[in-house]
Amino acid sequence: MNKTALIVDDSKSARVVLKQVLETHDLGVDTAESAEDALDYLVKYRPDVIFMDHLMPGMDGFEAVSAIKRNPDTATIPIMMYTSQEGEVYVGQARALGAVGVLPKKVEPVEVSKVLESLHIIGSEKQEQPVDQALANTETNAESTALDPLKQDLRILIQELFEQQRAVIRRDLLDNYEAVATRITDEIRPPQPQEPDELPLPKQRASSGFMPAALAVMLVSTMIFAWLYWQKEQSWQDMQALNVELHQAIESLRLSDAEDSLQGLRFQQSLDAMYAATISSLEWGANQAAEYNYSELPLGDDRLEVVEQLTGQLLAINFSGVVHIETHVADHCLVVTESGGYALAEDLMVVDCNKIGFTPGEAYDMGLARSSAFANFIRLTDEQSGGQIRFEIISRGNSDPVLDYPATINGVSTADWNRIAAMNNRVEISVFPDS
Repeated sequence: MNKTALIVDDSKSARVVLKQVLETHDLGVDTAESAEDALDYLVKYRPDVIFMDHLMPGMDGFEAVSAIKRNPDTATIPIMMYTSQEGEVYVGQARALGAVGVLPKKVEPVEVSKVLESLHIIGSEKQEQPVDQALANTETNAESTALDPLKQDLRILIQELFEQQRAVIRRDLLDNYEAVATRITDEIRPPQPQEPDELPLPKQRASSGFMPAALAVMLVSTMIFAWLYWQKEQSWQDMQALNVELHQAIESLRLSDAEDSLQGLRFQQSLDAMYAATISSLEWGANQAAEYNYSELPLGDDRLEVVEQLTGQLLAINFSGVVHIETHVADHCLVVTESGGYALAEDLMVVDCNKIGFTPGEAYDMGLARSSAFANFIRLTDEQSGGQIRFEIISRGNSDPVLDYPATINGVSTADWNRIAAMNNRVEISVFPDS
């Protein structure tokens, strides 16, 4: 069964380009024009990978990634940001939210193939290659480059050994030639005249003994030359065999180092993926109880318990970075109480409420309200961790509701209105590791 990819992008041209590339890998491709359409799609379908644009009308890509990762049914789907955004900070933010990486809009088909292979969406198409080509196609160029001086030095050493051996062989052959020639000359040269004790033999007898002796000496010399040549040839072949063994040892060393480097790279990538998944899981857990009641402080003791637990878990994995806490205040439908304060309206129509929500300034101040225990914990953690964990608290007031309120209050009950407000009254926590 073919695997499926979902492209979420408000640009039709961007969707078409990426879809054409993905279909070359026999993938089924579905598209969505907005993050909201993508969330509706995920209610019924489960793609094998999602390519998410960042800047879109309504909910942006980061918000969509957060929503997908908060849902246990869709949290395991790998998400690749498909955007013109770039930079290490952006990549770190995307991974912290749960995305596996960032793919640029101007992407080459081979880069898409590498992404799909790394996510195991398609199989690897790499064939066995020669050592030099295989090393050139990995990220271990630095290690293979480091072997080049060693290889060059060994080649120079082997060349010098061959030159020295060749000189020795040449010198030995010359010495042997000279020695044999001298011996032959001495035997062929007529003896110096001496006072003969006896009468010399007739010339014919001396001549008849010289030729066999000369032939014997030449035969012996030829045999000696042949034996010396065979010895030197055998020594030369031994040197060639040693050269082959040295080359094989160099190649084995390079292969071993390259494999070790690849194993180390894969291990590091696995650690990075596990670390990012752990951060995403902790962040998801911290946001399971995001809403708070109208009568509660957004940063009260209940929220403190969540933040304390998250901080302990982050310290346990030696996390270093920023914990971003963002508060949102809802526009509840309220009635005046006997004491002059406000309370949630019940069993009324919205038109009968004394007050709906607060001014932006009032909502902003309410979003920063915290208990003493919460404030003390934040301050002490900053000091005791030495800046390893840094808290960033921001109030959005009532400017960014997660659910829209009814367009008109006519015919709307307070129960329906305040049900929406309860979901907008929330605290969202994001975790950003240092790059």
